[in-house]
Amino acid sequence: MTIDNSVIIPLPSDKLTESIQSKLQSQGKSFGTVNSDGSVYMVGTASTGVPVNRSGFITSRNIAFAKAELRAKIQILKLSGEVVTSERNSSLISKNVQGTDPDTAEKASFIEKVATLADKSIDKALSELGVSDSEISSLNQDQKEKRYSENFYNYVSSYVASMVKGVSVIKIAEGEVGNNDYQVAVCIKYSPEQQSESANLQTLGASQEVINSRTVNNIKTLGPDKLMSKLGAQFFKDENGKRFILGFGQSSVLKSQQRQSNQISIGRRKARLQAVENIKNLIAEDLVGKEISETIEKISEFQDGEQSLYTEDNFTELINSKKTSVKMNTM
Repeated sequence: MTIDNSVIIPLPSDKLTESIQSKLQSQGKSFGTVNSDGSVYMVGTASTGVPVNRSGFITSRNIAFAKAELRAKIQILKLSGEVVTSERNSSLISKNVQGTDPDTAEKASFIEKVATLADKSIDKALSELGVSDSEISSLNQDQKEKRYSENFYNYVSSYVASMVKGVSVIKIAEGEVGNNDYQVAVCIKYSPEQQSESANLQTLGASQEVINSRTVNNIKTLGPDKLMSKLGAQFFKDENGKRFILGFGQSSVLKSQQRQSNQISIGRRKARLQAVENIKNLIAEDLVGKEISETIEKISEFQDGEQSLYTEDNFTELINSKKTSVKMNTM
């Protein structure tokens, strides 16, 4: 055994962030903020719900990519302003009681008699409903008197909402992280130029000239191993200076003993539809994002010396991409 017997395996998101930061620094730009030219670069991450060696991984990977892209877009929206709501409170009660208050006992005598009658009628009803005698007995036990109680509650939420236009995927990193964990990290870019182009679809219409360009032909010749890492949609420029958007889509194909060609056809159509969706989401996506963090701690000590600790640490992420439509000329 040596002292240096441990290793920290970098996440794909860490590798991607380091790579983007290095490249931006060489261009005089920064990551995670608005640069002088108005551009913004953000990274979002998500993990697949299905391990890489299980059926359904491709679909789960597509979902992880979509989650990562949404999270990155929400981070960009936060730069333009977010509504933050917070609330917290703390209470401490220390009570040391010796003996019994005689006035309380006298006042309670009549009430106790009435309560006993009420309890008996309730107990009868519970028994008829099938509740056991032991459960009824535990329900009738008085709550232990606390001599010390300390409670804390904290709530914070962040809310953003806006239409996002011209946000493209520029790089993806992914891979296994330990056992049964596969992470997808996505870096996206926003710029005023891309927003303007998305708002003027006529400048991005697909044409036969673009389809026959050397740039597109180079993409067509990419092998399956290279295409596997392509997700989302990106802006490209061909050798003639013509700007266009290229969308990528993937689908798994169900193995079948009969009509396998039909399954392949369905897979291709699903992949194309996913590519078109990615182009549409680049052009325009109406997003609402909310994050909620809630923390609770309750410390109690009772008169008989028993102690209890109760904690909650909750986090909620809500992202909604509202239904929107864009008419596009796709090829």
